[in-house]
Amino acid sequence: MKKYHLLLLYGLLSLGSISCKEDSLKEEEEKEEIREGIFTNVGAQLTATTLQASDFVQDANGNEFAYTVVSGKPGHLVGYDMKARRVVADLELVGANGSTAMTASTDHWLYIGGNNAHLYRTRPGSQTVEDLGLVLSGQTTISDLVAGKDGEVFGGTYPGGKVFRYHPSTGFTDVANGAVVSGESYARSLVYHAPTNKLLIGVGAHARLVELNLATKAKKQILPSQYFDQEFVYYMGLAAGYADGDRLLAWVTSPNQRKTLVYNLSTGLVEQTLETIDAQSVVKSPTTNLTYYTANNKLYSHDLSKPGQAPTFIADCYEAKDMRWGKDGTLHILTKYSQVRWYNPASGNITTVKFEVPPQPYDIQTIVTGPDGRIWSSGYLAGGNAAYDPTNDKVTQYSGLGQAEGMTVQGDNIYFGIYSGAQFYVYDTKRPWNSNSGNPKSLGRIEGQDRPFAGVSVEGAGKLYFGTVPGYGKLGGALVEYTANTNQLKSYVDVVNNQSIISLVNVGGLVIGGTTISGGLGVSPVAGEAKLFGWDASANIKTFEAVPVPGAWAITALVNGPDGNIWGMADGTLFVFDPVQKKVVTTHKYYNIAGTPTHIWRNAFLVFHPSGYLYATFNGNFYRIDPKTMKETLLKSGVGLLAMDKQGRLYTRDEHVLWRYRP
Repeated sequence: MKKYHLLLLYGLLSLGSISCKEDSLKEEEEKEEIREGIFTNVGAQLTATTLQASDFVQDANGNEFAYTVVSGKPGHLVGYDMKARRVVADLELVGANGSTAMTASTDHWLYIGGNNAHLYRTRPGSQTVEDLGLVLSGQTTISDLVAGKDGEVFGGTYPGGKVFRYHPSTGFTDVANGAVVSGESYARSLVYHAPTNKLLIGVGAHARLVELNLATKAKKQILPSQYFDQEFVYYMGLAAGYADGDRLLAWVTSPNQRKTLVYNLSTGLVEQTLETIDAQSVVKSPTTNLTYYTANNKLYSHDLSKPGQAPTFIADCYEAKDMRWGKDGTLHILTKYSQVRWYNPASGNITTVKFEVPPQPYDIQTIVTGPDGRIWSSGYLAGGNAAYDPTNDKVTQYSGLGQAEGMTVQGDNIYFGIYSGAQFYVYDTKRPWNSNSGNPKSLGRIEGQDRPFAGVSVEGAGKLYFGTVPGYGKLGGALVEYTANTNQLKSYVDVVNNQSIISLVNVGGLVIGGTTISGGLGVSPVAGEAKLFGWDASANIKTFEAVPVPGAWAITALVNGPDGNIWGMADGTLFVFDPVQKKVVTTHKYYNIAGTPTHIWRNAFLVFHPSGYLYATFNGNFYRIDPKTMKETLLKSGVGLLAMDKQGRLYTRDEHVLWRYRP
C-alpha cells in the first residue's frame, strides 16, 4: 500500500512537472510571437457583383432559366427562374474563382468551364453542382464552351491552345490533337456549326480563325491575312438561318484596335466589317432576317444578308451576356448588371427585372501606401479600388478604374497604370473621388503596350516613369515618361531589346530599371537574361546596362538600401548593386524557379523597415531578412505583395484578404 501511494505521488509530481513545462513553453511561444510581430487579418478589400459566363437554358420539361457565374472567392453559379422571376439556385463552384465559359447541352445539362480548367455541370433548377475534373493535362483555364450534337460539349483552353470534347459516356478527349495552331496559347472562342459538323475556333495571341472538321479532324485557317497582325479572335457568335448562308461574327482585337468581321459560312467570304459589337451574344430572329446584338450599351437589329445596310437602334441596353428567343416569342436578354429583359419585336415593348446577385470578394492585384496614409488596393479581374484606413479600421471602395497593375505616389497624387492597353490615370487625394468629373483623370495610353507594372517618382525633375509589358504575343516593353507640368506622356520602346520593364527605382534623378525576358502572354522569350539599366531623367538617355544575376528571367523588385546601394531580386536571388560603380556587391540565393515558366512579371517585393531589417515577399512567402547576415526568417506563408504604412506596419495579401503585420 505504501509503495502504491509513493508511486501515485510520484506520478502526480511528474504530471505537475509536465504541466509546468507546457506552461513555460507556452509563455516562451507567446514571447516569441511578440518578438516576431503580430499579424492582423484586415479582411477582404474589394467586393463586386461581376457577372461572367451566362446562358439561357431549358430543363427537360421546357422550363426556362437564366444562369450566370459571379466571380469571387469562390465563384458562384446563380440560377434565375424566368417564369417565377426569382433566384432558385446559388451554388459555390468549389475550386474556381469564376468562369468565362458556359453552355447548355442538347441533353439538358448546363456546363460551366472553371478558370481552374475544371468542367462543372448542373441540371437547371438543381441545388447541386458536379465537378467533372481537369479537362486536359497541363491546362489552367477554359476560355470558351459550346454545345455540339447528342449531348457533347467542346471547350477551348489556355495555355496549350487546345480544344477538348466532353461526352457523359466517354469523358474528355483532345479533338484538335494538340494546339489548334502550333505555338499559340489560346483557343479563345468557339462556334459549333451543326449543318457541317464543324467547329470554328478563334485563336490568340496571334489572331487566327480555324475551321476544324470534327469527322476528319482536318484543320483549315480561314482568317484573311490582313488581320494576322491582330492579337485575338476573341469573341464569336453565330447568326444562323439566312437563306444565303449562316453568318459568323468574329470580334478581332488588339489593345488599340477592335472590329467585328461578318463571315458568310456558305461563300467563305468576309462580307463586311462592323464596329465592335458584343459578338458572343448574337441571335437571329426565327421569323425575319434580323439579327439582334448589343454594342456600346445599346440594343440593335441588323439584316446581315444586306452588306452595307446600317443597324437599327432599338433601345439603351447594357452589354448582353446572353440572348435567346423564349417560348413566348420575346427576345430574352441577360445583361452584365444582372438584368433580365424581355423584348417584344411586334410591340416594341421591353420589360426589365433585376435579380439580386450576392456580391463576392475578389483578389487584390496591387497595393500601395497612399499620400493620405491609407493602403490602396486594386482588384483582379474586376478592377476597381479600395482604401484601408489604419486609424479607424475602415475600408472604402471606389469604382471607375480597371485593373491596376501598378500604382505610384507623387505628392498628394496616386498614379494608376491600368490593364489593358497601358492606360494611365491620376487621382488627387485632396479632392473627392469622382471619375465622372475627372478625379481620377485620364492621362492617356501607350499604343502597343498592355501592363504597366512598374512605377517611380522623380519629383525633382517633375516626372514619373512607368515600365510596361507589351500586348499579347509581343516582346519589348516601354519606359513611359509622364511630365506633370505639361501633362504629357512619352514612351521609349526597346530600352532593353526584346525585354519588358517591371521594376524601377530612383537614385538622385537616375532611374534604374529591372527587366524581364518575358513579353505579353502567348509569346516565348528570345533574350537570354534579365538586365538592369540606367536612365538619365534629364537627358532622356540610357546610361548603362548590367546583368546582376546571370541567367535570371526577371528582376521583379528594386529598392533603395540604407547603405546607398540598390537591393533587388532576380528570380530567387537577392542582389546588392552599387549604382556609382555599376557593379554587384553581393548576392544571396533563396530559392530556384520551378520548371519552365510561361512568363515572369512579378514574384518579389522588397521594403526596408526603419528598424534596419529588409522585409520581402517572394515565392509565396513573407520574410524578414537581416541585411548583415542575409539570414531570412519566415513570417507567413501563402501571401504576396508588400507595402508599409507611415507607422512602420507592413501589409501583404492572401488572395482577396489584406493582412497587416506589426513588427
